[in-house]
Amino acid sequence: MPAIRRWARRALRAFVSSAALALAPNAAAGQKDVTPPQRQDKTEAVYPPDGKGDATVVLALVVDASGTVTDVSVRQGASPFSEAAMAAARAWRFAPAKRGEAAIAARILAVVAFHAPSQAPPAPARKPPPVVPEATGAAAGAAALPQPEEIVQVAVKGEHEELGSIHIPRAETRFVPGAFGDPFRVIEALPGMAPWISGLPYFYVRGMSPENVGYFVDGIRVPLLFHVGAGPSTLAPALVDDVDLFPAAYPARYGHFAGAVIAGETTRPNEDHARGEFQVRVFDAAAFAETPLDNGTATALAAARYGYTGLVTSIVAPDYSLGYWDYQFRVSHRIGTTDEVSLFAFGAYDELTYKRSPTFRVEYHRVDVRYDHPVREGNLRVAATLNYDDTLTAEETASGTGAPAALKGPGGRLRAELDQHVSRQAWVRAGADVSVTRFTVDDYDGIIRPPHTDVVGGLYGDVVWRPTGRVEVVPGLRFDAYHAREEATLAPQPRLSARIKIAEGVTSITALGVAHQEPTDEVFVPAKLPNVIDESPRQSYQYSEAVELGLPSSMRLRGTVFYTLLRATEVAGRERSAGVELFLRRDFSRRLGGLVSYTLSQSETTLDGHTSLSNGDRTHVLSVVLGYDLGNSWRVGTRVFVESGRPYSAMCETPDCAMGGGAGGTTYAATGRLPPFYRVDARLEKRWLFPGGQWLAGTLECFNALYKAEAVGASYAPPQGLTINYQSPVILPSVGIEGGF
Repeated sequence: MPAIRRWARRALRAFVSSAALALAPNAAAGQKDVTPPQRQDKTEAVYPPDGKGDATVVLALVVDASGTVTDVSVRQGASPFSEAAMAAARAWRFAPAKRGEAAIAARILAVVAFHAPSQAPPAPARKPPPVVPEATGAAAGAAALPQPEEIVQVAVKGEHEELGSIHIPRAETRFVPGAFGDPFRVIEALPGMAPWISGLPYFYVRGMSPENVGYFVDGIRVPLLFHVGAGPSTLAPALVDDVDLFPAAYPARYGHFAGAVIAGETTRPNEDHARGEFQVRVFDAAAFAETPLDNGTATALAAARYGYTGLVTSIVAPDYSLGYWDYQFRVSHRIGTTDEVSLFAFGAYDELTYKRSPTFRVEYHRVDVRYDHPVREGNLRVAATLNYDDTLTAEETASGTGAPAALKGPGGRLRAELDQHVSRQAWVRAGADVSVTRFTVDDYDGIIRPPHTDVVGGLYGDVVWRPTGRVEVVPGLRFDAYHAREEATLAPQPRLSARIKIAEGVTSITALGVAHQEPTDEVFVPAKLPNVIDESPRQSYQYSEAVELGLPSSMRLRGTVFYTLLRATEVAGRERSAGVELFLRRDFSRRLGGLVSYTLSQSETTLDGHTSLSNGDRTHVLSVVLGYDLGNSWRVGTRVFVESGRPYSAMCETPDCAMGGGAGGTTYAATGRLPPFYRVDARLEKRWLFPGGQWLAGTLECFNALYKAEAVGASYAPPQGLTINYQSPVILPSVGIEGGF
């Protein structure tokens, strides 16, 4: 049967191509030559979430004289692949067909081939670039919609999603309002995410504090993934290939963090053609360029961003000043036909000052040299990384800032990673690493430690096992050994995840694991000192159970229950979080796409025998994101974010915290919740495509368009009584121009 289907597909393509060749001369007789439409954009089609196996869809497209697809119909193919192909085709842009020099409308065929996610490990170092649609066949004739139909062929490869991850395809991320077209900023709209303060991209994830959240780029730890404020990520968007949020029980490859992991992978070196992008906005500018060298055996890439926020911050938050920049540089070279060596250097700088005193500063640099060697059914990578970090955070006071927490020092890391498909059902991932860091500064709220050298070594391994097409099980183990702050620690961390297809369109996903974190691995957050638990070695126990449903109209619903317990035995501390998440999504590549994420949870902290709600506790968190294709390359979108107020506590001189104070010096503890907060973001985009493949876009975007202020605490003073304190509203309007080739 597979052979018959392949023969039938080849026969169909041969028949259409033959008909085009046979009819073209008659149609064009006595007329000027007609040039068919040429595909200009690189918008990726998305393998449907509820798809199974490989499939081929044949579409008939009408491309008008401006190069816009005005009509799409299915000639061959079945659901859900036909809907996915149509959704992608509506976003395609063409250089229009021409009769002589005049642009005309035309009808073409598009053959879209879908390939299911492979069970094999990632491809060897020299991974071929994605198939870019090209026109083949004969020129069209001179009818109102010239005949015969040109053929466009497209290959779509399904993405393998890690169990337990929440993933938005790279092709859709630029459509999300409030994310400013940045793949990493999309995670703020996902379930379980609550910002430390609205506008600052540092998150409580399932109730766990931001200090427990780890950031990785190509498996390399970084202290900062987002520029402070509502800025973009510290990597150029064009360099980012994949972004995953692991709210808990992340793969064994990652370690050193007791909470969630946000992991990004960069694009493969592009050995076929040069590409570039630029972006200019009211508060920053960025550029990116990559080109092949030495007949495609080598590549070079450079990117940078610079923020000039002085004018904006002086208007919306005059007590603050902000500056940031980042850079990326990469060179690669193939050795022979399979091996590859590359150097990837990147870094970033951020500084936020309050009343001319630094309240947050992060500077980091990474130089990573890696060697990739294909092995049978897999790939072996050996790499070395040099790093330098300088991080500081301090609480704000009436006059500026208070005592800081700070870490600073150089370091290095060696690692080896093996991905290998050992059978038709099993894929092994294993590795080892060792790192050395010399901390020249290690301060915490007035506690100044002498310089010290920390050494950390680790081993990990897991097996992706698919005994049947309905079951996937991933057992794993990570073992880390620490010598940190002159203390030795051993940390075994077992993990297990499983996906079972219960019925057609119904899948269950289980994830559980143990994670360990040392205080020198924590991530600093602007204007927030780590608490006592964050300054101690800690271990978390994480569990989640999800059910995913495929719904009509290409929608997908996931419901998750979760529980996390974090213990810091040195300080008799404990944090606990439990809740329910709902995540409804429709591909943004559809004319109307979006997502709805909702989290109902409770988080509490126990310290010295006293239990209270955690600072990050938000009973309700809701994000609604919608994007709509207006046609003619116009697109509009909006995001609404709503969260419950955080808990507060204050000491008052009267039982009801009234004005005037009391007698006798008696104080009363008052607890409650701050008012809820909501925010609306909006985005409008217009794109232009040019015959040579270049594109230009104008964007109008606003973060917190309604200028809402968020309540961040409560205080008591006898003359005023209990007062709710509000953070200055963070509003970020942006008018920008983007372009590329």
